[in-house]
Amino acid sequence: MSRTHQNTKEIIAALQKDINLNRADLPELAELATKVRRKNYRKGEIIFKAGDESNNFCLVESGKVILSKQSPSGKSFTYLIATRGMTLNGITCFKSGPRLFSARVVQDSSIITIPCQDFKFWVENTPAVAMGILGTMGELLDGAYTRIIDLIDESVETRILNVLSMLSTRIGEHLPLTNGDIAEMVGTSRESAARVISRLQEAGIVTKARGSISILNKEQLDETASSPFFII
Repeated sequence: MSRTHQNTKEIIAALQKDINLNRADLPELAELATKVRRKNYRKGEIIFKAGDESNNFCLVESGKVILSKQSPSGKSFTYLIATRGMTLNGITCFKSGPRLFSARVVQDSSIITIPCQDFKFWVENTPAVAMGILGTMGELLDGAYTRIIDLIDESVETRILNVLSMLSTRIGEHLPLTNGDIAEMVGTSRESAARVISRLQEAGIVTKARGSISILNKEQLDETASSPFFII
C-alpha cells in the first residue's frame, strides 16, 4: 500500500468520526480528503485565537484541544474539550465574521484542515451531510438556551450529569477528561467537580482513572441527566 493511499485511509477514518460527516459515503469522503491538509501541534500551542478569520474547517485527528473564550475581566471559559473526530468551531465556516473561540492544544495533536470554501462547496453537494449540519445547528440553538438555564438554575451535579451524558453519546464511554476539565466546562471549582464525580463512582455510574472518566452505566446516566447539553 502506497503512503498516499495510507494517508487517505487515515484521513477518511478521522472524518468518519464526526457525527455529520459520517453520513457521507466513501467516494464522497475520498473526494473531501483530497482537500485536506494535516498539521501537527505540540502541547501548549495555539491553533487559532478568538477574532481570527475563519478560513479553514478544522477537525481533531488525534490528541486533545480546548476551545475557550476569555472575558473582558480576564476569566477564561472553556466551551469545548475536543478529541478525535470533533470539529473546532466548525460552524464558523457557514457564517461571516471572525472565530468566536480560541483553540489551544493540551495534548500533542494532529489537526485536519480544509479551506472553508472547499468544505462549503462539498457540503452543498452532499445532501445527507447538509441535512445533518442543519439538524446540528437547530440543536445548537436549543442547547445554547439550555446551557444558559443550566448555569443559572441547575445544581453543579445536574450540570455535570448533563455534560457527561452529551459527551459519552458523542465520543464514547471513555472520556479523556480530568476533574479540572469537567469543572471548567460547567463553571464550578475543581473540588466541587471532584465531589460529584466521587458520588457518581459510588453510585456505579462512572469510574475514574488518572486523566480519564469512563461511563459504566450509560442508561442510568442519561435517565438522571435533566436535559441535553449540545456543543460543537
